Amino acid sequence: MQQLSPSSDASLEAATQELAFAQCVQAMRRTLSTTPLGWLLIAWVGHDRIPAHLLELWIGSFAAVWVIGFLRLQWIARVGAKRAQHLHPVMGIAMLDGACWGAVVGVLMGASPMLDGWLGAVICGAAAINAPTYLTFFAAYRAQVLALWVIALLGTLVHWNQPLAMDVMLGLTLFLLLIVGYMRNISDRVVDGIRLQLRNAELAEKLRNSLHVKEQEAATDALTLLMNRRAFDDLLDGYARDQRGFAVLMLDIDHFKAVNDHHGHAVGDALLRGFAACIRGQLRGSDVCARYGGEEFVVVLPGASNVRALEVAERLCQTVAAAPLIDEPALHITVSIGVGIRHPSECVRRLMARADAAVYAAKHGGRNQVCVAE
Repeated sequence: MQQLSPSSDASLEAATQELAFAQCVQAMRRTLSTTPLGWLLIAWVGHDRIPAHLLELWIGSFAAVWVIGFLRLQWIARVGAKRAQHLHPVMGIAMLDGACWGAVVGVLMGASPMLDGWLGAVICGAAAINAPTYLTFFAAYRAQVLALWVIALLGTLVHWNQPLAMDVMLGLTLFLLLIVGYMRNISDRVVDGIRLQLRNAELAEKLRNSLHVKEQEAATDALTLLMNRRAFDDLLDGYARDQRGFAVLMLDIDHFKAVNDHHGHAVGDALLRGFAACIRGQLRGSDVCARYGGEEFVVVLPGASNVRALEVAERLCQTVAAAPLIDEPALHITVSIGVGIRHPSECVRRLMARADAAVYAAKHGGRNQVCVAE
């Protein structure tokens, strides 16, 4: 597997933490939406066993905290959860939620022996239900459990003389320690899974980019950076299948062999690069220019009429002859151009053969001129 650089590792870890945090915020919203069901359960069990004012005080306080937390999470989700900006609000919501569940001990304990025995199951159930919510941001779950345990302990101390008070608290403490330990390992594996998904996505993106670069390189002439012959042939096949009208200009640099013979191939290569840049600068964005081979180039003008194709060819011929294409040495060159307009349903091979015959006619006619294919 490809190794990521240290900076890439750091960015991967940051992305993992951000995504994990955002997933936790979404899970907290879903869990909080079911919290009122817990109120109903406790109200149903304790309505005739707990003083009404205590039950109403607990539910009312919990409801106020719940509304504030839920609306805050809704806003965070809407603007986009960001760990650096929303860490403390999320931790606060988790702790307040845990504190409200821990306050059940102070409300229920001592009301009846049946409720005292049932109390541990209620608190443990609340802690267990919330545990999956915080798998991707376990620090918030630790904070919630700690707040729950502290408030439950305070409630137990208030009712310390109740027969089951210490038993309930000891059982709750043991359960919370166990669930925090087990869920921590699960949380680490979940976050590792997120990290692996992001790493795979990063590697897949790098592979796509690498393939795209290779495809571009395979379709590009290394010297002139124009489209190469193979890519040009594929392009023409596409035009032929679409039955699109177009014109082809075949360009051949005059006396190019003499340039290589007298000045060397380095100058010849520079001249080819300058020629390619000159031609490319005279074309529209929709026009295509390719190196056809050696000193031969080809231009495709999609949708061009006979008049426009001839105008473009004449302009290219004059522009090339007007000024040197390289500075050192300042060589003046000319180009011969053959123009072919595709006939309806004409095959590409036939069109290219006509354009090639036209460029040879231009060269045999004296060079530095444009000939239109028969």
